[in-house]
Amino acid sequence: MTPEKLSRTLVESEDLSYNPIAVKFVASLGNLPEGVKKFGAFSGQTAPKSFLCAMWGDALRGAGPFYTTKDQQICGGGAISAGFGSPMPLEAAEKFMIGDGKLFGNMDALRCSLSSTMPFEDGEFEAEIVGPLAAMNDDTLRPDVVLIVCKPYQGQHIMRAYGFDSGEPVHGIAGGSTCEMVSSYVVKTGKPTFTLGDTGGNAGLGLASDELILTFPYDRLGIAVSNLPRICRTSSMHKHTLFHER
Repeated sequence: MTPEKLSRTLVESEDLSYNPIAVKFVASLGNLPEGVKKFGAFSGQTAPKSFLCAMWGDALRGAGPFYTTKDQQICGGGAISAGFGSPMPLEAAEKFMIGDGKLFGNMDALRCSLSSTMPFEDGEFEAEIVGPLAAMNDDTLRPDVVLIVCKPYQGQHIMRAYGFDSGEPVHGIAGGSTCEMVSSYVVKTGKPTFTLGDTGGNAGLGLASDELILTFPYDRLGIAVSNLPRICRTSSMHKHTLFHER
């Protein structure tokens, strides 16, 4: 299926509120496809910046495809997740990431969280292209990962469809930064995942409290989409008389 058909089938089959979005990692600025504009190119600002999760949120609402680079990242987590590398030494992040009411209780916890997402090497990529899946293609805009925002019951359908023929379970990931949990982790494992996200990432994406994120390696998404018509969608439990303990 083409990216457009994958997107359309997902939205129509599961009645998704948002079209899926896609991310493509670009090793060198010289490899950027012709015609893809830089984030904020039409803003009139000389150096527009944002959070990567908020850029994804823009794509979720129809913006793009556009590309972004390290100099546009406000958040170090976003820069790390894109493979741009941290904009500051990890120790410098202690004052706003470590302590009660912040992200982690100590530096060891922060380091553990970062390593668990299998981060890209610093500078492994120079740009990230973001846009609606339907606006991508299987040539110069071939995605690396696809993000699907959905309700839990919709996610259950999609993940059930993924494992319909193989029985392969899908493991979720939580406790870290949204952008890091759904970028390098998915690329390096080669497997789909789902996450509840985190406070900052969910705010940047503009998610409701009952929405979560499914993330697929692009090459694996077709497995789930093709099986959506085949899965069970109703329970037979209503056929039985159940005793309920009180």
